[in-house]
Amino acid sequence: MKCIYADTNVFLRFLTKDVPDQADRAEAYLRKAEKGKLCMTVMHITILEILFQLERFYDLSRAEAVAKVALLIEPDWLRVDNKKVVMDALYEYERYTIDFVDILTWCMAKAEKVAILSFDKDFDTLKPSIRIEP
Repeated sequence: MKCIYADTNVFLRFLTKDVPDQADRAEAYLRKAEKGKLCMTVMHITILEILFQLERFYDLSRAEAVAKVALLIEPDWLRVDNKKVVMDALYEYERYTIDFVDILTWCMAKAEKVAILSFDKDFDTLKPSIRIEP
């Protein structure tokens, strides 16, 4: 089975339908993945960029962007490393005003039971507090 990494623009076209022809082509690939005809992987950095683009350029609220991304990556046929942790990070991101990359880092560290070495005090607003200041 052919495996692919899908780029941010594919998901943005599908989610926003702002370029109808590209949205249709993106959907066709998602349908192939859904039917098991190819395996599609979404990298964490792609999820970060989708959120950023939806919020900054498409003027979606954080909650709207999270809802779209969560529905997109939740199905089993779409591969995301540590999907459960990423889903947890999405829901935490909706609750806090901290950048998604920091929320994802915190969720990964929490899941692996390790600390985060950082000068960023935003981590201290998350519980449990697992930041170590250098």
